[in-house]
Amino acid sequence: MLGDDVSLSVAHSTSGSARHGAMENDLRAAWVRLCDTLKESAEYIFDPSLGIDASEQAEGLRHHLRMLNGATDRLLENCDPDHPELGWTYPAKIGQDNPDGFYMSAPMDLHRSYRLTGRIDTPRYLGFSLMDFRFGRGKVTQILNIGTPELIDVGGGRMDVVFSPDPDPGDHRGNWYQLEPQQCRLLVRQFFSDWSGEDLADLHLECLDSVEPPQRLSATDAVEGLDQLAAEMSIVPKFWTDYVVGQRDRGEVNSFEHMAGRKVSGVGLGGSDQQAYGQCWFEVGEDEALLFEVTPPKCLYWAIQVGDTWFQSLDYVNLPTTLNDSQARIDPDGVLRAVVSHRDPGIENWIALGGCPQGAITYRWNNAETVPVPTLRLMSMSQVAQHLHPDTPRLDSRTRREHQAERRRHALRRFSR
Repeated sequence: MLGDDVSLSVAHSTSGSARHGAMENDLRAAWVRLCDTLKESAEYIFDPSLGIDASEQAEGLRHHLRMLNGATDRLLENCDPDHPELGWTYPAKIGQDNPDGFYMSAPMDLHRSYRLTGRIDTPRYLGFSLMDFRFGRGKVTQILNIGTPELIDVGGGRMDVVFSPDPDPGDHRGNWYQLEPQQCRLLVRQFFSDWSGEDLADLHLECLDSVEPPQRLSATDAVEGLDQLAAEMSIVPKFWTDYVVGQRDRGEVNSFEHMAGRKVSGVGLGGSDQQAYGQCWFEVGEDEALLFEVTPPKCLYWAIQVGDTWFQSLDYVNLPTTLNDSQARIDPDGVLRAVVSHRDPGIENWIALGGCPQGAITYRWNNAETVPVPTLRLMSMSQVAQHLHPDTPRLDSRTRREHQAERRRHALRRFSR
């Protein structure tokens, strides 16, 4: 009988070793697939048809790694819908990210109920989207898209939002959304117009259903996560570049005429239907400038920004590469006139390119009554002054440095790390 017990023990040990060996092989294979994908997936950065130099290619490689960082966080770190965390990555440079924004996301399984609490009176705009995050693999499916001013103040400038497969019991004071059970991800947008006076919403997300404590990452989940990461990196970074360069290829260069006053929400690309977006490709030489002119609409918030070949925002911490309704000076005739250039034109409304020769200009009208289309005029730097409003004040280099130092301080406060 003792011999039988020893035989069973040896058989069990052998079986366990075989399973361990198989999982080790699976893990190693998944890692190799990811490494091979990363090597191949960056080839688009060196495509001659992009017409870029080594400096822009260097930015392309950095953007590729930023995408890897964000995807790793989403697919292998903050990926447990039973214990969701409203996480954020910095810099979150993807899909012409808004420099006025603070983006957070968390996994959700809508077979369960979730409660989101926090302030609604500190950022200029607070929005929530439930979506499938299928960027680059067809249109993004958005399940729910809500935000300021739809959020209910339950007292003291706070909100209480529930996402659930169950109906509202009738006694909930805040927002309640009954949704079809499915896997998705919550994306939070916080937009700040006055960088010095507006603050984060101090949000907290919890799963209301009883669940087991979190477990260590299993080999099976690791293999799945690595393969999802490889699949995303093989498609998504190039997708955004193809998308923005497509504007150039369609001739939408230094002009918004193709917008024709229509509202574009960008919902299929993960945008908010509470915003109207517009953009075009820009090409501006060292001694050139684009004069941006528009009468801004009545809206909750508006902003203009520039991005590069990779459809990521330019350096908005150290340069004024964006302009919003709190930062801009409107001329006495109600028109916003801004100069987009590499060199400082010496006026308040400067959108800096910082040596980036080409990319995208984007405007956002948030909760707007109308969707005006701005005009762009390319000219030499020497011609800019004669096209400005005669009451345009000059801004000397010392004041510019002071403004930029303040901008940098408030930007880094938002993204403290």
